[in-house]
Amino acid sequence: MRKLLLLFVSVLVLSTADAADNSSQDFSSQHLRDIVVEYPDSVLAILDRAEQVRPQSLPQFRIDLLRGLAYNEKRMYSLVEHFASAALASDSIDSYPNEKLNAHTLLSQAQYYYGDFPRSIETATEAIKSAREIGNIPAELNLLTTMAKTSFDMGNRKQGYEYLDAILSRAGGTSSVRELANISAAYGVKVIELYADDRYDEALQCGYERLRLIDRIDKTGGAPEGYTDQQRAYTYARIASSAQCAGKTDEAHKAYDDFMATDYAREPLGRCFITDYLLESKQWDKVIEFTQPLYPIFEQYDTINNDFYSLLVSNAQAEAGLGNFRAGYALMSRAGAVKDSLYVREKVSKSQELATAFAMNEKDMALQKSQAESQRRHILMLSAFGIGVLILIILTIILIQYRATLRRNRIAAQQIDELMSQRERLHNAGPHTGPQSGQDTGLNEFQQMERTIMNERIFTLPDLNRDSLAEKCGTSRGRLIQLIQDNTGLTPNDYINKLRVEYSIKLIQQHPEWTIDAIAEGAGYVRRATYYSHFNKIFGITPAQYRKERTSGHDASSI
Repeated sequence: MRKLLLLFVSVLVLSTADAADNSSQDFSSQHLRDIVVEYPDSVLAILDRAEQVRPQSLPQFRIDLLRGLAYNEKRMYSLVEHFASAALASDSIDSYPNEKLNAHTLLSQAQYYYGDFPRSIETATEAIKSAREIGNIPAELNLLTTMAKTSFDMGNRKQGYEYLDAILSRAGGTSSVRELANISAAYGVKVIELYADDRYDEALQCGYERLRLIDRIDKTGGAPEGYTDQQRAYTYARIASSAQCAGKTDEAHKAYDDFMATDYAREPLGRCFITDYLLESKQWDKVIEFTQPLYPIFEQYDTINNDFYSLLVSNAQAEAGLGNFRAGYALMSRAGAVKDSLYVREKVSKSQELATAFAMNEKDMALQKSQAESQRRHILMLSAFGIGVLILIILTIILIQYRATLRRNRIAAQQIDELMSQRERLHNAGPHTGPQSGQDTGLNEFQQMERTIMNERIFTLPDLNRDSLAEKCGTSRGRLIQLIQDNTGLTPNDYINKLRVEYSIKLIQQHPEWTIDAIAEGAGYVRRATYYSHFNKIFGITPAQYRKERTSGHDASSI
């Protein structure tokens, strides 16, 4: 009741801003920060009103920053990046170093969330320097956590753990709630990474240490309402999944009960954090029950992010666990599309910039040739050094791009294997039995036709066309087109090409010694270029890249 009254007072103050004194206006700005964690939608509504009345306590840069904070709580990171950038673009924010630091922190976290690691590191490094200059330890800890997460995602796990341990070492020397809250966040990141590294006992120990830290925050007081409840919910969820993986089922079940007892577990976004435990304990129905309410939330704003990808994969695993292979296959296909979209986000290239710098360096060298011999030798040495640095930078960029390509290809190969596995299970499930509707009759007719095509490998005939395909399947040309269109959404030509490409994957798996030309011919292709084009169109990589990833994967697993 007190919070609702304060919200009403905030709106009233903003609506009469011209007549209010400065102290009331300042309180309104601070009050919005205090309630943004628990009431982000209410804060956004108040800010809409503030933009109309323009109170002195809320200049535009501060409104943008508060919007960024609110959307951060709502996990709408594209809007966080937009409003944090808008706040930093204002000249007025330079007079408020702490608020400028907050904007940099939000921006760095949003850039990290979307996988723009170079920009995230650049922003965080600048912000850490500012935080140390003004003595803002909570901000420094928060930014170090972002740097740790970025290091993990870039594959530098040793550096990531070092950043986190540096933060956790400060726990015993502070009683500041804000600093303890940032240390708690670092504990959360460490638990997640230990879990990812299959170090479950260490993850459990770290989780219980975090719970003790959260108890300290409660005893100290001053945390926003609902904060410690949310932190406990996160921690119980990680303890449950870690204990389950460690074979400590009773401990895992107790952590699950503790999670469900929190207020945060009553919210749709809150319940999704227990999904890992439910998957590990094979509680498929609960996975679907807890995650279904999230789809409307994501689809209203942004579905191209890792959280939505994880949601789709979790649902696919649950559907497969329940035996609903068709639904699982559809969800995995959709997840693959989301993952592809994440990887094709374009990053700013530095190649032209380097080429221009190199050309300017060459011009300077030509001008210096008219100078004395002593100066010329010095210039040549500097130029050689500059060229060496440029070559090193170019080679570094090429290496980074090469590693990114290898990672994308590895993920694509894993997705191909998963999709093929789903399709194989669906194929082996057999046709639908029992009472049939008109739609079911068409589905069974299509499945029988597809089995004929697959079993007799009709699709491998190089001169196959619609008429010959219909004849071999014992149906008319029109019926063939209708069945394929209704059940796959493809044309007959695209359908046959899809079967050929999928069959070529089996050939690659079964005959690693075959050449690509032999595989293409075995799958029914006359021209190698056509096979490459169809494979890349369907799966986003070439047959040679897929075979290479499978070979390297088998080699790695045998070490």
